[in-house]
Amino acid sequence: MKRKEWLLVLALCLLAGGYALVMGIRTAVPTADYDVKTAAAELAAQCFASIRQRKEELGILPSPANDVNNTGMIGQDFSYITTTLGELEAKRTTTNPNMAAVVVDMFNELGLQPGDEIAVNCSGSFPAMNIAVLCAAEVMGLEPTIIASFGSSTYGANDQNFTYLDMEHYLWQEGLLSHKSSGFSIGGEQDKGTEMPDEVKEEVISRLEGLGYTFLYDEDIVRSINERYDLYREGREIVCFVNVGGNEQSFGDSPVLTHTGGGIITELPEHDNSTGLVQLFLRDQIPVVHILNIKTLSSDYGMPIDPVPLPKIGEGGVYYSYDYHQVLIWVSLLVALVPMGAYVRCIRREKREKTAEKEK
Repeated sequence: MKRKEWLLVLALCLLAGGYALVMGIRTAVPTADYDVKTAAAELAAQCFASIRQRKEELGILPSPANDVNNTGMIGQDFSYITTTLGELEAKRTTTNPNMAAVVVDMFNELGLQPGDEIAVNCSGSFPAMNIAVLCAAEVMGLEPTIIASFGSSTYGANDQNFTYLDMEHYLWQEGLLSHKSSGFSIGGEQDKGTEMPDEVKEEVISRLEGLGYTFLYDEDIVRSINERYDLYREGREIVCFVNVGGNEQSFGDSPVLTHTGGGIITELPEHDNSTGLVQLFLRDQIPVVHILNIKTLSSDYGMPIDPVPLPKIGEGGVYYSYDYHQVLIWVSLLVALVPMGAYVRCIRREKREKTAEKEK
């Protein structure tokens, strides 16, 4: 290796060493909303524990092989209300109560204030994430209007005798949550659950109506989406729409939103002409909190993916910002510039020598 190449390697090594040193001595500073985030996470933990206890009473606790942290928030491999295949690692990631802090972070980024009205669309596929959203809204004093579907992908709330809406109603009865869904639909294909046995759908619908929920159904999916949008906005000033999961009401057949990492969306993706709740709210310039691709979302907010054991309340990047040693940053850059400058001089000298040889 030539001298100039060694200089370049040295510069890169100095930069890498400086970066490692800066990151190693950075100072973690709790975010201004740390207390609100921990309160939301603590409430989520209480809710999960209550659901687990109820499942134990009903004799429907999940398999320990699937629910490795013994949360009770993981569903079955398959059931009659299962709609699609789900990813077990993603479902387990949502059972971390600190995911409620992620929702608080997004709500605060949007500037939501106590008393603000938000619309929430839930799928049975992510019961823990649905509850995390409601816990965040609870501690922040928001007023959610919630509509949910009971169909679920694998490992979600796919027990036909204890759907997400059953969980939500139980938590409401126990006084852990102040709000619950005002209406529900079936979910699954075309929001009609065409993959489910009719007798199972009828039994679940009848039971949920008995709990006070209003059943929402329309043969035409586009008309159904527009009707639901009107229900959310009727007599309300919605300032944010929260979508959890990927039912067809959420974003129609949009190829963009299906694969997006999620989080806060304030603008409709270019060339997205699909009709879904996300698109309708965005077209009316109402921001969306889109919660679907859990692994990407968790990584973006500094949360672990499929952690074993679960982190303690208050652990995770979402709770902290970082102060960096500015002097050390500049010193590291200046030190790395010495061999970099020598490398540049070597290049220039070689060019001059080649030019001189050509002129001979």
